[in-house]
Amino acid sequence: VESLYADRVRPYGRVLRKRLAEHAAASGRPAAEVDLDALQAACSRCSWLRVQQEEGGEWSALRKAVEDDFVDVYSQEDPYPAEMWAAAEAYFGSLAGADAAVLPGGRYAAARVLASRDLPFLRGLSLGELCHVVQLCIAPKKLLGYSSGTLVPYKVSQSKVKESLAERKSAVTVSKQGAVKYATWTSLRDCLQDLIRAAPADAAAIPLSNIKRTFKARYNLELSETKLGHSKLSELMQDPELQDLCA
Repeated sequence: VESLYADRVRPYGRVLRKRLAEHAAASGRPAAEVDLDALQAACSRCSWLRVQQEEGGEWSALRKAVEDDFVDVYSQEDPYPAEMWAAAEAYFGSLAGADAAVLPGGRYAAARVLASRDLPFLRGLSLGELCHVVQLCIAPKKLLGYSSGTLVPYKVSQSKVKESLAERKSAVTVSKQGAVKYATWTSLRDCLQDLIRAAPADAAAIPLSNIKRTFKARYNLELSETKLGHSKLSELMQDPELQDLCA
């Protein structure tokens, strides 16, 4: 926990588990499998820690009577100099096709890899700031994008492909088993309204991760965000066309 504070990384349970594995590896010990529930219980027993519940079912272990100074990795504010971004653009643009072009898909893991490379334009940044830089590289800077679960230079990423398809309002894949019936704005609204009506009264929300499977199974429709002009499903659900349904 202390080391994560020094790195300005919020000590979520999942991050704390990674840090324990890192410490074990650094000392030459095999990394033991740490159960998150057991880790949470252990943190709760520490007199100098308080366990705080976070959004999405997560939790963090915070030091009592110590002011937080964590970097908000989700912030869209960009406090970094233009010179750093110019160097970052040149660096990532030069990596296409090289082994170094592939970074882990998670912000934290990608930030650690970048820190290990000792890149001049990133020197002096905390690990928390590096996590933030990785997030900004994904969006809005579009220097990095996803491909098969990893981060790669944006120009060779699946994210770039989806953006191009969204501009043309084309689907990502074309079925080889006959014609595919894609959801239109009208059918999308109708199906969402039906799902909302069918949902239990105490349901918090319709899980975004399941919605494509639900459309296919329940309505025999392929829900393609790119065909409706968006490169991300989450952005599709925030479109003004659905504002009254997905607010």
